[in-house]
Amino acid sequence: MAMVERSGPADTSERLEGPASRADPLPALPKAVDLLRALIGIDIRTVSGKPNTILAVRGDIVIVRTERSPEGEPVPVSTVQKGLNLLATQGSVRVTPGELGHRSSFVGAVLAVLPGARFTGKPTVVVLGEPPTDDHHNGPVDSTAQVKIRLEQGRLRSRLARGRTSARCVLCGDLFPLDFLVAAHIKKRAACSDDERRDLGNVAMLACTFGCDALYESGWITVDDNGHVRTRPPDEVPQGSMRDRLSRLRGRPCTAYTSSSAPYFEWHRTMIFKA
Repeated sequence: MAMVERSGPADTSERLEGPASRADPLPALPKAVDLLRALIGIDIRTVSGKPNTILAVRGDIVIVRTERSPEGEPVPVSTVQKGLNLLATQGSVRVTPGELGHRSSFVGAVLAVLPGARFTGKPTVVVLGEPPTDDHHNGPVDSTAQVKIRLEQGRLRSRLARGRTSARCVLCGDLFPLDFLVAAHIKKRAACSDDERRDLGNVAMLACTFGCDALYESGWITVDDNGHVRTRPPDEVPQGSMRDRLSRLRGRPCTAYTSSSAPYFEWHRTMIFKA
């Protein structure tokens, strides 16, 4: 998804704070329907702390449960898309019926789960800044942090896939639909500097959920300075699928290895790999 250049609001003095004073591009935002689907079954909180739960997304309608409507009531997806559009172009949006419609509290709660977004001011505004550069979120509930991480992972995976609906795991070489690939950080995200976290094309790789991601993450495999997979000795584990997989992976070329990604793989060999 292309980055959207901010076109400031006509009266910037009415914006309380946030990216409205910045000249740099704002982060690209997901489509409303994708964002809402990522939130299904998770409580999100309005600025007043009231829970809203998305029960389903059906075509152009999202079903939302509130304290007043425990069975859920329909809200047009277009109202959320409008809020996303405003946030993408202005960098901030008022959580008021005049700006977001009569379900403004719900729309504001959805916008606030975006990485880098937060509530501020009175009347309440959602402002969009840089995504967090650590592994923590200061929001009110853990579920919101989980959604932020899920959205960030989805964007990074899409970037690595370059528009494809399927891709090869860089470690085993097998072809998978994107649902079975993760954007694995070559160097653990928590150990990366801010600049390294932004080096998205080199610090992450597509690894499959059929063993490669877990084996790399846990240090059972790594990539050597020639760009080939190294493994712990297969005979260190009982005979079976894990031993077979280690034997198969050993010596394979890793397609994510380049001169630019090499320092991240070196960190993994030194700090994580259990030689």
